Amino acid sequence: MAQIDQVQIKFVAIEDRLLLRVSSSGDLEFRFWMTRRFVKLIWPALGKMLKETPRIQTQPSADAKRELLAFEHEKAVTNSDFDTPYKDTPKILPLGKVPILLVKMQMRHNDDGSMVMSLGPEEGAGIDLALNYGLLHSLVELIGNGARIAEWELSSPIDEGSGIEIPDNMTMN
Repeated sequence: MAQIDQVQIKFVAIEDRLLLRVSSSGDLEFRFWMTRRFVKLIWPALGKMLKETPRIQTQPSADAKRELLAFEHEKAVTNSDFDTPYKDTPKILPLGKVPILLVKMQMRHNDDGSMVMSLGPEEGAGIDLALNYGLLHSLVELIGNGARIAEWELSSPIDEGSGIEIPDNMTMN
């Protein structure tokens, strides 16, 4: 299984979309388009995944959970490397050069407790991303920053209490 090397999310104004690029060990790169609608649909699920750590779940109040989540998010983001430029070296593009339009997302926990985010188009191949909590926090930060640049007005996934019931193994179409 290839390990994630770098993730880049960049707003492309002419497309009014976020370009998600994931490079992995073995010089592989996967390219995806994320529309505003797609990002707004997956945002509550990403927030739910952030809140599912046992440490947060055992907090006695909603305020304590929110404060601990904010602390853990800040810590994870601080420990992430957002300064190193994305390596634009030649890569193998298993899904092709043209970015794939994402319309499906599934989040699930493996038996070992790790998280997997599956991203895919309407038809055809997509990608499964194994995420630890640090990478999940970084991905949320990247999407949030891209959405802010795009002026898509996303709420904070930490403060959000959407009230939307999201199943444990959810699929977004």
